[in-house]
Amino acid sequence: MRALIFDGKALRYEEAYPRPHPPPGEALVRVLAAGICGTDLGILRGYMGFRGIPGHEFVGIVEEAPEDGWVGRRVVGEINAACGTCPTCRAGRPTHCPHRTTLGIAGRDGAFAEFLCLPLVNLHPVPEAIPDEAAVFTEPLAAALQILEQLHLRPTDRVAVLGAGRLGQLIARVLRLTGCELVVWGRHPGKLERLRALGVTVRADDD
Repeated sequence: MRALIFDGKALRYEEAYPRPHPPPGEALVRVLAAGICGTDLGILRGYMGFRGIPGHEFVGIVEEAPEDGWVGRRVVGEINAACGTCPTCRAGRPTHCPHRTTLGIAGRDGAFAEFLCLPLVNLHPVPEAIPDEAAVFTEPLAAALQILEQLHLRPTDRVAVLGAGRLGQLIARVLRLTGCELVVWGRHPGKLERLRALGVTVRADDD
């Protein structure tokens, strides 16, 4: 398969990288689209000491699966593959599993290739109404939504988001749905203007 490989020093393109074979409990996914995250750029600067295929934001089609009903389905995936048996997993915190691998970040080849493997339990079907160009944002949007899993925000709360970059944009869009008094601080007028157009209060760094 075609793939981008990072060897710790440089990113290279290969036409005939070995196609992965899913282990038990995992599915083979043909990648339709992959997003480039700030984490991916950090990996090229040495983050996590990763070697292999980067990329963790994706949408794809299931080619092989250990259960019926999955082949041919368009999916996105949770990036942390937990062991499922350690005390942390049994306590219901699989994303903190000390033995986990993370798609394109730690111990597991990622989405900058034609195919990837993930546990079937990590996959989520994509509704037909959502195009690939939107579905590929599921993973970073899930990170933004995690804030509301950790905090209960009320309309009477005052909330500041520092930074209007890629993740800041998604966080602001999520938090404004709570009705809280939201303000976003940023350095780039164009990025702030996108939020202002949604009715979000914005402030420049020099205000």
